[in-house]
Amino acid sequence: MAKLLAIFVLCIVGAVVVRGEFDKKEALEKFKTAAEECKSEVGATDADIEEMLGKKPASTMPGKCMRACLMKKFEVMDPSGRFVPEVALKHANKMADGSADKIKLASEIINACANIEVSSEHCQAAEDYGKCFMEQAKAHGIDENYQF
Repeated sequence: MAKLLAIFVLCIVGAVVVRGEFDKKEALEKFKTAAEECKSEVGATDADIEEMLGKKPASTMPGKCMRACLMKKFEVMDPSGRFVPEVALKHANKMADGSADKIKLASEIINACANIEVSSEHCQAAEDYGKCFMEQAKAHGIDENYQF
C-alpha cells in the first residue's frame, strides 16, 4: 500500500488540528491511543496493529474488528456499519491544509468508496472499505513517495 494511504487513513480515522494546522505527530499519537483501546475492546494483538501500521490487510477477525472500532471511534463508520463520507471529508480537509488539489483528490477517493457494497458484518465492512481506499489511492496515482 502507498505511504499516503496510511496518512489518508490517519486522516479519516483521526485528524488532529492544532491552532488550525494539521499536526501529523499528534494525529499519530491519537491514532495509536485509539488503536490500543480498540485492541483491548476486540481482543486484537500487537500483530494486528503491526499489520495495520504496515498498511497490510487484516489477517484475523480481531484485526478487522479493530479497524471497525477505529472507524467508529473517529465517526467515519456509523453504528450500522456504513461509511460516513461527510466526516471523512471533514478530516481530509484538515489534513490537506487548504490545498485544493489535495482536497479534490481526497474527495474523489472518499466519494468512490462511499457507496460500495460491503458486508453487513461491521468488521468485514471496515476491511472492505479499506480495500476500496487502497484501490482508489492506486488508481489516482498515489504511491509511497507521495507527500501530503
